[in-house]
Amino acid sequence: MTIFHPQLDENGEPVAVSRPTRSSHVSAWGDSGAAATFSITDPTLLPAVLNGIALTHAPFECLDWVRFAHELPAVAEPPFPATDKRRTSGLVIIEPDRRIWLVHPTNQFGGVEATFPKGRLEPGLPLAANAVKEGWEESGLDARPLEWLCDIERTKTITRYYLAFRAAGTPADMGWESQAVSLVPADQLAAFLNRPNDRKVLPALQTALKRLF
Repeated sequence: MTIFHPQLDENGEPVAVSRPTRSSHVSAWGDSGAAATFSITDPTLLPAVLNGIALTHAPFECLDWVRFAHELPAVAEPPFPATDKRRTSGLVIIEPDRRIWLVHPTNQFGGVEATFPKGRLEPGLPLAANAVKEGWEESGLDARPLEWLCDIERTKTITRYYLAFRAAGTPADMGWESQAVSLVPADQLAAFLNRPNDRKVLPALQTALKRLF
């Protein structure tokens, strides 16, 4: 039996999920030492509140993202590197219990099993606002940048990452590009991130976590 993502793709077409992810037991969400996963095709209970913040719907569907960008508080960040490569931006979303949110691309797109939410820069959006938009679309979370984290150069792109905190949202609202969302202890991230370019973020993240916690 073919399993479909509950969200349609950007062309309004159904998305078949060939290798569905299994969800964790609800108890994993409350264990700071455990990785917890919510699969959109294997929906299970989520806690109503996690680390004092509700897991609730974030009403971004009809948001004017350009207007949102003007209202988003600025974070200190260096100039973007001069390059002809495509610019992308993303979020590394941390919880007060030191776990970090990852997304699992649908059908392991591009050979990626898990990654930080990110995407190409849309015209008219600053990098930080673009990162918030991509974070919400891929994870269902309303996460706000705390600070610049690092820039990671790939063959055709440079991705600017922001350290961010969850303000609202729920992984139950992930878009079609993700088939699951996980919350992972920092010391387990390397086991989840199967792409070398994603693991390049980890040294900067570890430095930030030591400073913040």
